[in-house]
Amino acid sequence: MTGNGKLHRLDPPEPQPASSEMCGVLSDILGNGVDVHRCLAAQALGHIGDPAAVQPLIAALLDEDEDVRTDAAAALSDLADPRASQQLLENLVGDPCTEVKLAAIDALAKQQDDRVVPWLRRMVRARDEDVVWDEEEFYSSGWDDWLDIQIKAVSALAALKADDAAADIAAAVRDTDGQDMTETAFKALAGMGRPGIDALAGFLGEASVRIRRRAAAALADSDADGTMEPLARALADPAAAVRLAALQVLAARRPSDHRLAALLGDPDITVRAEAIRLCGRHHPDDLPGLLDDTDEPVQMATLTVLAGLETFTADEGLIDALRAKLGDGTARVAAVAAEALANVAPRAAGQDLRSLLEDTNAGTDRRLGALRGLAAVGDPAAVEALIGVVDDPARSVRLEAMSALARLARADAEWPNAAGVALLSILRGDFTPQADDTDTPDVTTAATPPPERQQPPTTMAEDADDADAFPTSTLQAMLADSPQAEALLPSPGQGIDLTPADMERLALARQIKAKKRISLNPTVVLHDDIRRFAARLLGDLCHVDVALALAPALADEDKEVRLAAADSMARIGAQLSPLPEAAMHAVMAAEATGSPEEKRLLIRALSACVGDQADDRLRTYLDHEDAFLRTEAVRALAKRQQLGAEIDGLLGDPDTTVRLSAAEAIASAGGDHAVTQLVDFAFAFEGFHSRQAARLLRELDPARANAHFLDVLRDPDRKRVWSVAIEAAGELNRSLPARAVEARIA
Repeated sequence: MTGNGKLHRLDPPEPQPASSEMCGVLSDILGNGVDVHRCLAAQALGHIGDPAAVQPLIAALLDEDEDVRTDAAAALSDLADPRASQQLLENLVGDPCTEVKLAAIDALAKQQDDRVVPWLRRMVRARDEDVVWDEEEFYSSGWDDWLDIQIKAVSALAALKADDAAADIAAAVRDTDGQDMTETAFKALAGMGRPGIDALAGFLGEASVRIRRRAAAALADSDADGTMEPLARALADPAAAVRLAALQVLAARRPSDHRLAALLGDPDITVRAEAIRLCGRHHPDDLPGLLDDTDEPVQMATLTVLAGLETFTADEGLIDALRAKLGDGTARVAAVAAEALANVAPRAAGQDLRSLLEDTNAGTDRRLGALRGLAAVGDPAAVEALIGVVDDPARSVRLEAMSALARLARADAEWPNAAGVALLSILRGDFTPQADDTDTPDVTTAATPPPERQQPPTTMAEDADDADAFPTSTLQAMLADSPQAEALLPSPGQGIDLTPADMERLALARQIKAKKRISLNPTVVLHDDIRRFAARLLGDLCHVDVALALAPALADEDKEVRLAAADSMARIGAQLSPLPEAAMHAVMAAEATGSPEEKRLLIRALSACVGDQADDRLRTYLDHEDAFLRTEAVRALAKRQQLGAEIDGLLGDPDTTVRLSAAEAIASAGGDHAVTQLVDFAFAFEGFHSRQAARLLRELDPARANAHFLDVLRDPDRKRVWSVAIEAAGELNRSLPARAVEARIA
């Protein structure tokens, strides 16, 4: 395939051993190619990870191009071969390029070469005169590249376990003329054993709260010997920010640590609440007493922990305290108290929560808390109470109730169940809304704010009638005391003469539409609102009768209901393939007349339908003008394994997503011809998809694909596309460790 998207076929050569032969070709390019190809070859050799590439990469460390040297050092860092240590060390000291030095430090640290430690310590302390630096860059840009090297050296010393360097790092941090490197330095010191811990402990005596806070966090994140005493000091620091930092880091690692218990009673509200939130579950016996705290954040944290405890038996005193907060506490506290009561005493909570939910005067927050509590209880009485508020005037209450019903219906192994049947009833319109709600907008919707009162325009002549009038413009204020004001301003009663051009501009200005204000609570008819949401939620219930119930909704008069039903049908089809016949006919009928948005969803549903008719309908979208529909059709046909020769043309589609979907479909289908197609695809559009194509080929047939790319790299007449072939080869032969790194980054 050429850069304009047209296919260019390659004769498939015989497959050959991949890695070693490819490394030989890439090594030759690294030594003799143009600079761009040398850089790409170094990168590819690092991805492949073949030991045979080490010597060519070492030689490339002396390349005249600093970019090639940088890429070679980075590749050797991936390989971590000790044979490269000596040359990397020489580059670190003698190469003026900053990027080369940084890559060399990474490589030497990975190789655990202790010979670099003295040099790194010198670089931490100062811009050493025995090291070659890029002086020209320093004077032209004003940036001292030693600052970057210093940070990298600190991290490398920690990786090399150079504990003796802790004093050098601490001195660099305290250098008042140096850069702020506390974040990197403290992390490094925390991994340097006892010397590093002692250095961190010294920073706990600094006057700066920021430095003490960062040192405390580093100590809390270390398992080294000697952290006990300084960490205890940090947890008792006079500054709440320092205690909070130590608490958060230590609790993330060891929430049951006994030293954290004291912070449950910390004098600072924020520290106290955070300690309860992070560690309270490990001190359940202390939680009832913490409810008496007068500060709302502490009460909220305690209630949140109680609401999340898995095994906890509440006594009558705690139950009474939680009941009291349902009515006496603030709305936020009452809402969490309802959830806590449902969790620790589900049998006792039912009646209280139902009463609170039904009380429309209790406030939305309290009622939502009761609703969530009932959803957690989940017994038949709770389900009945949730069903009772699906037509509630408060939109947040009814939508939350329906969401809870969907979760309960999905969690119930028995089908049909009361929660699911209620949602089906709402979708069908059998649910009777409140009186007049079908014609009246939602009463909870905020009314549209009245338009701002606009004063009629006032002319300068009118202003002149009032001698004491305050100036209404900067010009008037400037001319108020000027003797030339009468000549510059219109005389009383005269006004301003407007030219025809001025009149035309004013007429155009009046045609500009005023700014619209969008309410956070949209105006919706309650009956339509709950039907739309039910249609959306039913997609989580993968049952045949749910699909059959959604089928009529695909032709509903309400566009939002149709869209939600189409989305749910597609999700059910993905889990319940094939869809029942009646649902299939409804999907096809709706797809024929639906909007583009509906069609995208219905094409997904068609992929779960049986029969040639669905295949034929999907194929009609392969040349549709809408790229989204083409993409969905390709994926649907690939899922059904019904793609034929028409897929070839889609590899040259103008849309990148369509092209990539077609390539993925070809790879999933497999076959000898698929390798040739995907290799062609790698070169298409100036190699835009070369890496994606290589990943597909790696899973399909890497040996045969390598044979294709080797033929290209051996052909001098195709040197224009060598860059594509090199990148693809590096991705195709990427070693397992490199793939693991790639997966973590993704």
